[in-house]
Amino acid sequence: MKITSLTVQEKHKDRCNIFVDGEFYKGITIETAMQFHLKVGLEIDEKTLKEIIAEGEKKDALNKAINYISKALKTKSQVKTYLLKKEFSLDAVWYAIDKLKEYGYIDDKVYATRYIESTSKTQGKKLSAYKLMSKGVKKEDIECAYEQANINSKEDAYNLAVKRLRNKEINTETLSKTYRYLLGRGFSYDEVDEALSKIKEDL
Repeated sequence: MKITSLTVQEKHKDRCNIFVDGEFYKGITIETAMQFHLKVGLEIDEKTLKEIIAEGEKKDALNKAINYISKALKTKSQVKTYLLKKEFSLDAVWYAIDKLKEYGYIDDKVYATRYIESTSKTQGKKLSAYKLMSKGVKKEDIECAYEQANINSKEDAYNLAVKRLRNKEINTETLSKTYRYLLGRGFSYDEVDEALSKIKEDL
């Protein structure tokens, strides 16, 4: 096998197309091509070329993942889904994820803790857990996050109930609607009962 052409891609100036024996073979980053001294006229066996391309894909996946999480903290599952949509191989995807975990850039427990603390005033544990699991966070990581999170669920439920009832007449109907609302926001029956009992006491 001989590399017969290396051309910069029109839409991605940091990548180039490799042509082997006159036919398109694969796209690769220019950085990887330079790192492994790929050039026109180079004789190379297919196994070596595939290994070089795989190595380049891993680095490309890692760079894409770093750029993705730089905008906002992400879960492991979100990063995996993002990279697979970018059509990276599973090997490249797991390489990137493992590196990000090694660097401390991905930590589902930290993600869950921050999410819980940032949403605790508007939603309870059940709703938060449901949303976190939909983002791929494991149940045990969510439980651990709740143990570490600096929140007061009973107080949050009470404050949300007060906000809900503000400028409304407090009667059986409005209390009943608030009760259902708090349950719908993921607070437990005990938290809701205590919140509404306190409101009645304050009357």
